[in-house]
Amino acid sequence: MFALGVSDFSVGEGVYPARQLLRLARALGYRDLVCWDRGVAGYPKLRAELAWIHQARELEGLPPDPDWVGFRLHLGARFAWRGHGYGALPVSDAGYAALNRLLSAQAHRERPDLVIPGLGEPEPPGGCVLLAEDLAGLDALLREGLYGALLGHPRRAREARKALGAGLPVAAPQVLRFRTAEGLEMHRLKRAVAAQATLIRTEALWDPAEAAVPRGDWEARFPFCEPAVAKATAAVLEQVAGWSLHWGGWVLPDPLGREGADLDALLRERVRAGVAARFPKADGAVLARMEQELDLIAYKGFARYFLLVQDIVRAAQGATPRICGRGSGAASLVSYALGLSNVDPVATNLMFERFLTKERKDPPDMDIDFAWDERDAVIQSVFARYGRDRVAMVANHAFFKPKGALRAVAQAHGRPDSELKQLARFVRGWEGGLDRAAENPAWDVILRQAAALTGHFHQFSVHPGGTVVTPGPFWEHAAFQPAPAKEGVSTTTWDKDGVENYGLVKIDLLGNRSLAVIRDAYAVLGDRVPGDPGTHARNDPATRDLLARGDSIGVFYVESPATRQLQQRVGKGDFETLVIHSSLIRPAAYRWVDRYVKRSRGEEAWEPGDPVFNELLSESFGVLVYQEDVIKVCVALAGWSHHDADQLRKLLGKPDCEAKLPLFEARFRRGCAERGVRPATVEEAWDMIRTFTGYSFCKPHSASYAQVSFESAWIKAHHPALFFASVITNQGGYYPAIAYLGDARRHRLVVRGPDANASAWAFTAEGEQAVRVGLLQVKGAREAEVRALLEERERHGPFADLDDLLGRTALSVTTAEALCAAGAFDRWSPDGDRTRLMWARLGGVPAGVRPRPTDPFDRADLEMATMDLTLELHPAALARVRRGGGPDRAADVAKAGAGERPGRDLRFWALVVADKDVATEQGQRMQFVTFEDETGLAEAVAFPPVLKRRQRPFRVGDVVPVRGRTTLQDKLPVLEVL
Repeated sequence: MFALGVSDFSVGEGVYPARQLLRLARALGYRDLVCWDRGVAGYPKLRAELAWIHQARELEGLPPDPDWVGFRLHLGARFAWRGHGYGALPVSDAGYAALNRLLSAQAHRERPDLVIPGLGEPEPPGGCVLLAEDLAGLDALLREGLYGALLGHPRRAREARKALGAGLPVAAPQVLRFRTAEGLEMHRLKRAVAAQATLIRTEALWDPAEAAVPRGDWEARFPFCEPAVAKATAAVLEQVAGWSLHWGGWVLPDPLGREGADLDALLRERVRAGVAARFPKADGAVLARMEQELDLIAYKGFARYFLLVQDIVRAAQGATPRICGRGSGAASLVSYALGLSNVDPVATNLMFERFLTKERKDPPDMDIDFAWDERDAVIQSVFARYGRDRVAMVANHAFFKPKGALRAVAQAHGRPDSELKQLARFVRGWEGGLDRAAENPAWDVILRQAAALTGHFHQFSVHPGGTVVTPGPFWEHAAFQPAPAKEGVSTTTWDKDGVENYGLVKIDLLGNRSLAVIRDAYAVLGDRVPGDPGTHARNDPATRDLLARGDSIGVFYVESPATRQLQQRVGKGDFETLVIHSSLIRPAAYRWVDRYVKRSRGEEAWEPGDPVFNELLSESFGVLVYQEDVIKVCVALAGWSHHDADQLRKLLGKPDCEAKLPLFEARFRRGCAERGVRPATVEEAWDMIRTFTGYSFCKPHSASYAQVSFESAWIKAHHPALFFASVITNQGGYYPAIAYLGDARRHRLVVRGPDANASAWAFTAEGEQAVRVGLLQVKGAREAEVRALLEERERHGPFADLDDLLGRTALSVTTAEALCAAGAFDRWSPDGDRTRLMWARLGGVPAGVRPRPTDPFDRADLEMATMDLTLELHPAALARVRRGGGPDRAADVAKAGAGERPGRDLRFWALVVADKDVATEQGQRMQFVTFEDETGLAEAVAFPPVLKRRQRPFRVGDVVPVRGRTTLQDKLPVLEVL
C-alpha cells in the first residue's frame, strides 16, 4: 500500500524535510509515497533526494540498495474548497494540469492586479482521485456531481462506518504527519512561527492519535482492515501508479509569430548572417565551430530557445541599447552571432561544451544583463508579449539558517525585546556567536528547537531574473503564484533546480548597475565614444595601466580590495589576465592565488605534475581557475564523461555540497588510480577542485564581465569626473558613495556640494575636473518635490534667492529643511550658517535660541546626517578632532611598501569603506578591512583574537579608532589590526 507524506513545504504544518520524510516512509515499511503538501512546491525536492539515494550508491561503486529498489514517489496536493479540506492525486496529464490550475487560481484569487487569462475560478480538478478529509466535504463533492472518496483514519472511525454504510467509497492510506512527541512539538512551533504568535497561544492542527505507525500496525486497524477500504485504497494506488509525470524532457516555446516554422532553418539563416557581420573574413575555425554548434543545437531541439531569447532582447532594444550576455551561454558562437553576447568565443577560447553537450539532461539557460533600472520593464514586457498565462518568474526557496531559526524560536517563546536585542549583539556578523546564548540556561529549549528548525523550508522569494515561458498555459506544466513583494509578477512554486529538473528552460533577465554607468557616461560623451568601445578599451594603454596598478575602485567586477591587490601583485592589465583574475578571486582559493602570483612573476618554477596540467592549464600556470577546468581535469585524469564531470561542477555550488562531496572525491580518486595517475598529482588536483565550493565562475562569464570592466575602466582613465558621477548615481559598486568621492579626490577632482541652482537629480560632472553632488543624495527630501523644483528651474531659469525658490515651488517643510541642512541653499548664506538661513524665512531667530556656529564641523555633522557623506571634513578627521588621539594617518600604512621598514605601530581614526568576513581553517572568524581617512586608503587584516576582543566585526560606515602594525604581504603594505 502507500502513504501520504506531509513535508516541511506545508508551511506552518509539516515537520519533515524531504530526506527525513523519505527515510521515515521507508522505515515504516512503505515503497509508495505521495507528496501530500498544501501545493506541489516540495515535490521536486523529494524527487531530487530520492535520486540522490540512488546516485550515492552509484558513486560508491555499489549495486542499487535493495531497500530502495522499486520505491516510488507520486505527486499529490491538499487544497481547501468551500470550507472543506481535500487532496488530489493526478492520474493523467489533464488531471495534473487541472490540479496546477486549481492551485494557481487559489493563489491569485486575492490579487486583482494579476489577471491571468483562462485561469478561471478554483474548482476541484478532474482527472484526479479526490479524497475528502471529512464526510461533509465528500457530500459537497457528490452534490456537484464530482467523484471522490473519504480519507479514513482510526480517529474518525464513526465517519468511516457511516460512509461505508451509505455505500460511499473510503480509502485509508496513512498520512505521515509526525512520528514522535518531538515531531508534534515541532509542528506546533511551526504553527507559531508562521502565525508570528507565541507557543502559549498556538493550538496544534494535529493530535497525538495521528502519530505515524509502522505499515503493518496501520493496516491492522480500522478502517483500513475493512476489506472494502483496503480494496479502495489499492485501487487508488493502481490509478496513481498508472500515470507518471512528464519529467526531464525540455519544454520550449516557439518565438512569437514563428509558431510552426522551421526553426532550425531560421536559426541557421540568422547565425550565418551574424557570423558574416561579426567576422568579415571568417576563417575555417570559425565556420567549423558555427556548423558544429548548429548541428548540436538542432539535435537537441534547442533552436527555438535561441530564437526566443533573441526575440525578447530585440523587443527590449528600444529601451535598452546595451546588454551583456554572460554565463555559459556566452561560450556559444551562435549567441555571439545573434547579438546575445559580446565576446568572441573563438578568439577567447571559450568551451561550447560548458553550455551544451549531447549528454546534457538538464536544460542550459542564458543570462542576459540589462541596465539595472531597465530590467523590471524588460521582464514586464515578456509578460505582456507572451501572455501572463504563459510566463512566470522562478521562485527562490529560503531555508532557516541558524541565526534566523534562533530568532524565530525565541519570538515564539515570547522572549522580551531586550533579550532579542542582546541576542542580536551576540550574533551580529558571527556564525559562531550563537554559543554566547548558551550561557543563559533559560535558552536551553530555544537552542534545541532552533537547531532542529535549521535547514527547514521557511518561505518563498523571487529569483533575481529567472523567467520561464511555456508553449501553452503555464499550469499544464507547473503551479504558479503571485510573487511575494513584487508587483505585477507571478512566480513558479518551484525553485531553479525544480524548474530545470522538470525541463522548463529559464532565461535569466538580470540587472547590472555598471551597464547603466556606461550607458549614462556614453550619453554625455556622445561622439567622443570610440566606434568600437569594447575593442578600443581593451587595447588602450591608459586603461591597461590603470588596471595593472589596481586603480579600479568603481570599475565593474574588479574593484574589491582582493582583486585590486591581485592586479597590483601581478602588475598586468591586459584582457586575458583580467579574465583569469576575476575568476580566481573566490573564497577558498587564496592558497592557490599565491602560487599563481609567484608562477606568473617567475618566482616559482612550475613543473606540471601531469602533462594534462600543461595542456589544459598553461595560461593559468597550472592553477584551476574556471568551472571548465574542473570538468577538463576530471575527464582527463579520472576518465569521467563530460556529463558526470558537470554533475560535480554543479554540486560544488550547492548548499549541501559538503555532505555529498566525499562520494565524488572517492570516485575521482578511484578513476585516477585506475588510470595510473601519480598520487601527488591527484592530491594537487583535488585540493584545487575543493576551492570551487561556494561559488565560482565559468570562463565565458568572466570574459563577458571583463569586457564590461574594460569599458568601465576606459571611462575612469579618460573621464574620471563623469565616471564617478555615473557610478554614484547608479549606486553601483562595492563601496559607499563617500568612498567613491574619496577616490575622486585622490584623482585630483573637486567635489562640489548640492546646490539648488547647479545640481541635477543625479551626480554630474562639471567639466573634467569636478563632480557635483546630485539632489538624489539628500535624505528626507521628497523625490517628487525635488523633481518639480528641477522642472521649474528648467522652465523659468535659476532661482534668484531662497525666497524666489520657495515662492516658485511647493516644497514641504521637510524637504526644504533637508535641502538646507545638506547645503543646497548655501549660495544664499554668505556666513555659511544653514540654521539661520531657514529661521530667516520664519521671521528671524527666536529669542533665546542660539544659531548654530558657522564652522565646518557642524556642517559636516549635517552632511553626514542628510547625505551620508561630507564635503569639507572627512569623518575620520572630525572624529580625531572631537575625540582626540590618532596621531597617525591611513597613508602612513603605505610607507611600509615605499622604503620604510614594516613593523611600525600606528594609531589613527578611519572610516570603514569595505569589510569581508572569512573563516580560518579552524573555523574562526577573521576580517579583511579597508580603512580610509582624508589622506588615503589602508588595507588591513583583523585576525580572530582581535575580533574576539572587539566582540563585533568592523562594518562599512563605522568611524573607528584603529591601532595596528604595518606589515608587507607579497610586497604590498597591509595593516595588521592589534
